[in-house]
Amino acid sequence: MKTNLRIIVVAALAASLPLLVPAFLTFQLTQMIGLGIALVGLNVLIGWAGQPTLGHGAFFAIGAYGTAMLTDAGLPWWAALPAACAIGSALAFIIGRPILRLEHTHLALATFAIALAVPQLVRNGTVERWTGGAQGLQLDRPHPPAWLEPWVGQDTWMYWVALALAVVVVLGVQRLSRARLGLELRALKDHAVAASSCGIDVPGSKAIAFMLSAACACAGGGLYALNVQLVTPDSFNVLLSLTMLVALVVGGPGSLIGPWIGAAFVQFVPPLAERISTAAPWAIFGAAILIVVFVQPRGIAGLFHRMPR
Repeated sequence: MKTNLRIIVVAALAASLPLLVPAFLTFQLTQMIGLGIALVGLNVLIGWAGQPTLGHGAFFAIGAYGTAMLTDAGLPWWAALPAACAIGSALAFIIGRPILRLEHTHLALATFAIALAVPQLVRNGTVERWTGGAQGLQLDRPHPPAWLEPWVGQDTWMYWVALALAVVVVLGVQRLSRARLGLELRALKDHAVAASSCGIDVPGSKAIAFMLSAACACAGGGLYALNVQLVTPDSFNVLLSLTMLVALVVGGPGSLIGPWIGAAFVQFVPPLAERISTAAPWAIFGAAILIVVFVQPRGIAGLFHRMPR
């Protein structure tokens, strides 16, 4: 109960940020929240269940394209976003049942293949009339209610929408972590054979973790699409999946705050690195990752666990 109250208090304080910072920073913060929601799902799969993946960006793309296609078909954004999450979860169930029989490196390679395939599939001529092909799709941002429009701009409203969804996702995942499913996934991570001998349905638990992870990724992708107002295949290449994995490792897998630290890291450190050196920004970004990994192997969130001790 105390944790839930802290989440709500932090969200209430964060809601005032758009009133204090420039519009572009509000846009960046909305991007960070969308990425953070996707990382919460990745944390369920890797941090809880211990299942490696290199294909999280594929479901991020499915959520973005699903939201864009459904809004293009006439659905309002508030219906298109959850519908895209449902579609992504269903696809995750269909794809996950066979590939989750694999383990370790083979599972990582199977998910990597998904990340390679999705950007190519949306370019395909067969589906080009729905996905927009290489040109992508444009969509509109959510508009604030008429009675708020004189005081609240689109950037602020989009930020509040993303923040509200983040609170729902975090509270839901936090509740699951304390329920039977959370205990089963942690047992699965510790030792799959021992978990099976205790009566845990290992394939079913893996499938549920994969579906939850995909649903969060789709929610983050849908927010990304609504915020940027454009989806193209080049926005969802393999580098996105690798960046998400880096963000979770840097933030701290298995922790509540780790995904959000990781999202802030990959959102704000690369632009800072480019300001430091336009010639080698990725070298500086890589050095920052190495420093975190060597100094704090459990991720930056590990510092918060050590402070009370």
